[in-house]
Order: sequence, then structure tokens, then C-alpha cells
Amino acid sequence: MSFGFFIQNAILNGDGKVSNLTSGMRGFGGYIWKNLLIILVVIGIGIGAPVAFGAASLSRNAFLLSCLAVIAMILPLLLALVGTWPIAGIAGSKSGLSAAFSRGKRGLVPTFLRLFAGLILPFIGALILMTAATSLSYAADSIFSDGKLNLIALAILVICQWASTFGLCYVSIVLARKLLSSEAPRPPIGGRQGNAVAATSVSEVFE
Repeated sequence: MSFGFFIQNAILNGDGKVSNLTSGMRGFGGYIWKNLLIILVVIGIGIGAPVAFGAASLSRNAFLLSCLAVIAMILPLLLALVGTWPIAGIAGSKSGLSAAFSRGKRGLVPTFLRLFAGLILPFIGALILMTAATSLSYAADSIFSDGKLNLIALAILVICQWASTFGLCYVSIVLARKLLSSEAPRPPIGGRQGNAVAATSVSEVFE
């Protein structure tokens, strides 16, 4: 979570990109508790929805899969709607949850798809790798086997960790850019407005 904070802080407080902002840890406390609240809501819905629809009567594996499926849909959807709420404080904005929801409704579908790709695809890829390794009789979850280094498991771990980090970086940039684009003054027709917020070169790569 702190990794995402520093990425978004660099984008929102980049030199020459956003005026009247100072770098540092501004908004870190609010960033943490707001994100934790979003995660708790997602977990509550992810467990409550399957229970409400009778999934608790299924086997344990089926119940866990149904919960994960709901979470996989709710997490990117909720972040797409109110994901700019935790990071508003980084940019010095006092806007609340309702303002974040108004920002989230604009361009909801593209934002949801980007967040889904960044959050869920690395997990699915890791699951496929681990399943393939298990089918080939490799202990994909054990780095050491019989006192020896399991190179297959180590490679899977490195790939999964890299994909997860890349996904988190991508999600952080998408949300920061959404806040920038919504707060930036719109240039008048036929001309450019001098104090418009410019996107960082790093975020343009992930657009």
C-alpha cells in the first residue's frame, strides 16, 4: 500500500506538473485508513454476497472460489468509483467521498477494465503458473525441496512478484491520472490554458 502511495505522490507532486504542491508524506495517514476501509468493504461484500445467495452450502473450495470471484469484480469496480478518494489528500485536495464518486462515474468502464487488468490478471497468471508446475510434479509453493533450491518454484515466485508489482504500479498510475484529469482546468475552445496540469512522462507510458 505504501508503494502505491509513493508512486502516486511522485505523479501528483512532480516538479512542474502540479502547482502549489509540496513533496513529502502529506496525506499518508488518510491514504492508509481510506484504502483499508475500501478493502474491508470489498471483503465484506465478497463474503456476504455468496452467503446471501446460498453459496455457504457448497463445498469449501467452491465457496472460496465464489468469494474470490465476487472480490475480483467488486475490488476494481469500487476503486474505479471511489479510488481517487484516498489519494486526494496527497494532492492537497479536501474533496470527500461524494466528489470521488462523481469523478469515478466519468469514464467508469475504461477505468474498471484497466484496474481489473492491473489487479486480477497477475493473480490469474500466477494461479496458472502454479497449476502448471503442480501438474508437472513440481512443488510450486516450496522454494526448498529436500534441502535443495527449487529453481522452478523460485522462478515462479520471481515472475509472480514482478507481475504483482507491475500491476500495483499500473493501478496506482491509472488512479493518479484520473485525479489529475478531473482536477485539471479545461482549456478553452480554440486555445490552450497556461496553467493546465500536465501528465508525467511515466504515466503516459502506462496510459
